[in-house]
Amino acid sequence: MKTQVRLNLYERGIVDALVQNFGYTTQGARKLVVEYVEVIRKLGGYDTCYDHAERLVQAITNHYKPEEWLKRINVLAKEAVQDKGILHLEGRLHVHVR
Repeated sequence: MKTQVRLNLYERGIVDALVQNFGYTTQGARKLVVEYVEVIRKLGGYDTCYDHAERLVQAITNHYKPEEWLKRINVLAKEAVQDKGILHLEGRLHVHVR
């Protein structure tokens, strides 16, 4: 038995955007958002619901599974942590103020 996912206001907005702009039924849109909810939560609510809905439609169109997307997000996050910047420019960016 699967547990019921409770969508927050932002996630429900994505469902609405899928229905209003991309031709999904309410049930189909909710199912899609639930399927990708971990990705949505990982990316955060910075973009509009429409933008996020559009990305979900592109993911479905391109057969991009949520697990693949999460894996790519994690790889990029690890690379960002390991990034040392542009060493020859780093010294110039610091300004000493008294």
